[in-house]
Amino acid sequence: MNRIRTATAVVVASFSVAAWAAIESPIHKTFNVAPGGTLTLEADVGDVRVSSGGTGVTIDVKRRARSEEAMRDFVVTFDQQGNDVAVRAKYDRPSRWFNWSNDVDATFVITVPSQYNLNLSTSGGDIKIGDLLGQVRARTSGGDFDLGNIKGPVDARTSGGDMSITSVRGRLDLNTSGGDIKIGEADGPASAKTSGGSIEVHRVGGDLFAHTSGGSISIDEASGAIDASTSGGSIRARFAQQPRGDSRLATSGGGITVTIAGNVAVDVDAHTSGGDVQTDLPITILGKQSEGDLAGKINGGGPRLVLRSSGGSIKLRRM
Repeated sequence: MNRIRTATAVVVASFSVAAWAAIESPIHKTFNVAPGGTLTLEADVGDVRVSSGGTGVTIDVKRRARSEEAMRDFVVTFDQQGNDVAVRAKYDRPSRWFNWSNDVDATFVITVPSQYNLNLSTSGGDIKIGDLLGQVRARTSGGDFDLGNIKGPVDARTSGGDMSITSVRGRLDLNTSGGDIKIGEADGPASAKTSGGSIEVHRVGGDLFAHTSGGSISIDEASGAIDASTSGGSIRARFAQQPRGDSRLATSGGGITVTIAGNVAVDVDAHTSGGDVQTDLPITILGKQSEGDLAGKINGGGPRLVLRSSGGSIKLRRM
């Protein structure tokens, strides 16, 4: 019986792959543009892969459909205005919106000049962007983000995936409703929000806002002020140099560990209702202390460092 079921499963899987492969209709387009323009993509479905380094804009659309009718109804149009290129990939039968995505799939492989701006939107797919000099605005309703070295501001949002960026020069705004966020380096202000994952930041040169409703937060090196909060995990942060503003770290579901360089001066205000406060740093105590509280000055004091935990201990460590 198991052999019969296995054989049946293989046949079904093979038929499914064959059905997708039965109808393919690729599109190849090239556009002569100068650096500094903008590529706009609006797609009802499909993964998006963008690389830079070309002399113009090259677009390859790999369309796959289960039927000729579905392929005809998935309409891709192109428009060029000066150095700007716009692509629209829309399903032309709204009455079948509820099941059209099961009939059509696409992949957009795009090459742009090294200096170019991106405005990308897909309702069902991953977005991957390589190294780029320019502004990036990207949206997906159901996929992951993978961004390389971006020399320009980044605003990216997904309703259901992980987000990762190697580095960014400029303002960074990442938002996901269901995944992890990883930031390599950000030299400007950065915002990272997720409703269902962890946040990892290697280095941030500006102020950082990080919030998650379901994971931990890890910050390896911070130079600006930090506003970090989580409802379901621990927080770990390192201050390798003097912060330029007040910081607040708060968690309802874990502990907090802060590592501070020996020359950093801050005013500490720590409170936990789920553990104790520990420190191996010299601190000038202010006021009466209890097991779950610590208030005082490190190296004479400076910007405020507010630490709050409802589910664990708070630890201050020397770097």
